[in-house]
Amino acid sequence: MDMKQHLWILAGAAFLAACGAGSEKQEQSVDFGDIPPQQLRDGFLQLRATASSGLPVSYASWDTAVAAIDGSKVLFRQAGVVDIIAAQPGNERFYEAPSVTRRLIIRDWDPDKKTQEISFDLPAEWKLSRDGTIVALKAEASSGLPVGFALSTTKYGFLLSRSPNRYLYLYHAGEGGQLVGAERLSYDAQISVVASQAGNDEYNPADNVEKMMHVIGDVMH
Repeated sequence: MDMKQHLWILAGAAFLAACGAGSEKQEQSVDFGDIPPQQLRDGFLQLRATASSGLPVSYASWDTAVAAIDGSKVLFRQAGVVDIIAAQPGNERFYEAPSVTRRLIIRDWDPDKKTQEISFDLPAEWKLSRDGTIVALKAEASSGLPVGFALSTTKYGFLLSRSPNRYLYLYHAGEGGQLVGAERLSYDAQISVVASQAGNDEYNPADNVEKMMHVIGDVMH
């Protein structure tokens, strides 16, 4: 083998190695739950999006006159509606994640309207093998107006309506690719649910009520 052939072989090997390294990049996704309606007087909200890669998530606001971003906080500037975008640009190991957009409603306080408050109970712990996958969400506003709910994450479940009630549906162990590793048949998670009531011509918005639930999934259904 002459030197020229040897150099071509080395060049080809380097090219294949580079292609192989590139193919090892992994996909990732951003988990960004719904944002419940907020009150202007509260000033800001801590955002909680996460990337499946574990890399930090960045945020952007479509209208900084309504809400601006400061790190992982969204700062309220005035009452209004604005879309908040969560993104993760990737690195040498992960591709860029598809961005996720959530709508933020900021409401102002009217001194001429009545006040209201929310009563909301959520089990502190939920065991999938014992309690099932559907959690009834029970909350009441003192005004009698309907209460809305927002889930902090889409990783472990989603909200659904079965008129006239609302429910939280939890993925059971092994469903929907929620588990990491083929041998893992359970998960252990803290899930946040926020109850809100946006008010109307008679009532001001109620203060949001957030409840945490510890979910344990340890069986295959």
